[in-house]
Amino acid sequence: MLVPSACRREANEDQPGNGPAVGPGASASGPRGADQNVPSGSDSPASASRGGHPPASPEPGPPAVRFIGRFDTQRPEAPTCAWPGCRIIANFSGKTVSARLEEHVEGWMQGGPSEWDVMIDGMLQPKLVLDVGEHDYVLASDLSEGPHRVELFKRSEAQDGYTTFHGYDFGGGALLPPPLPAGRRIEIVGDSGPAGFGIEGVGFGPDCPGPDWSAHWQNFHKSMAARLAEMVNADLNATVYSGKGLVRNTYRPDPDTIPMMYERSNPIDPRTVFDFTTFVPDVIVLMIGGNDFSIGQPDDDGPTPHQEFVDASRTLVRTMRSHAPHAQIFLAISPSVSDDIPPGRQSRTNIKSTFNLVATERGVAGDKRVYAVEPPVAAESELTGCKRHGNPEYHERVAKQLAAVIATKTGW
Repeated sequence: MLVPSACRREANEDQPGNGPAVGPGASASGPRGADQNVPSGSDSPASASRGGHPPASPEPGPPAVRFIGRFDTQRPEAPTCAWPGCRIIANFSGKTVSARLEEHVEGWMQGGPSEWDVMIDGMLQPKLVLDVGEHDYVLASDLSEGPHRVELFKRSEAQDGYTTFHGYDFGGGALLPPPLPAGRRIEIVGDSGPAGFGIEGVGFGPDCPGPDWSAHWQNFHKSMAARLAEMVNADLNATVYSGKGLVRNTYRPDPDTIPMMYERSNPIDPRTVFDFTTFVPDVIVLMIGGNDFSIGQPDDDGPTPHQEFVDASRTLVRTMRSHAPHAQIFLAISPSVSDDIPPGRQSRTNIKSTFNLVATERGVAGDKRVYAVEPPVAAESELTGCKRHGNPEYHERVAKQLAAVIATKTGW
């Protein structure tokens, strides 16, 4: 029996806090405080760690599939994931489990289709490389009697395909109540650095065969974002897309920058709108900027003017604050960005000065929960993925350093 409709996501009710779990597409009210309504009161680690949320309910609720990450829920019975890091989790009884998935690959996508990790009872299985169209995929068979857990984790980025989930089938078994939410929430916003671009290309680069952005070179599961969420035991929303900037993208004719995509449940579909009340983060990490100062493709029009970059940073932070009034916001300079590459553009200096300025301005205005942070610059030995991107050791290192900084402000 296919089980698509008993779905579970968290919503945030007034005050703000963890509200009752609702299915994709269900409505819920939540905080949308204006920028000037900055939270006041204690900024101690103890109060910051609460992030405005009461403790998660210990009750698992009725049988349901649990979704973590940004999903397009225009069709509640068939949620679609494009952003990396989407998770589809279910507890069940039965000896087999399969999933019906529909893969969408558009004509301009050269590196698809999507790839998903499969976990059964917490154990990683061979990755799932999807076929275009709607198909059934056997995820596990010959399981022992008793309860089990299945999880699908989207490891590839949106530009390589997006996936519609039509349900799990437990072969005569039964769906059980879902696992509880982590109780902490992190949102990561950024470009190829936190996305884990080319992380599987170690030993094949620096110019990996075929498109460097292909799904088979990606693995968001190993990225600093996913590792950070695991380290601090938090649910994660990943609003990351390689090649994107705040004002200009690496591919200059592309107008869809991260601030534009930030409002979308599917980054490549401007018709979709993300419901921010379904996921109000306690912590937001913004790591972006290198592409604004990169050598533009196919024709270089120079770096983003510094004032435009400053203005875009201010605006995005205001937007984040409006959707997450209590979040701790960390403006992190990517360790892979330097002043030497490309020469003469002072990429790291420009990003650093901007993030320091924005954090200072927010503090003066009364918002004491915005910080500029600077993990140490990457060594060349860490940048051995495709196109000189970080290897797994690099992502692990940066995740640990971000976790330590976050702990000083949240008490996590």
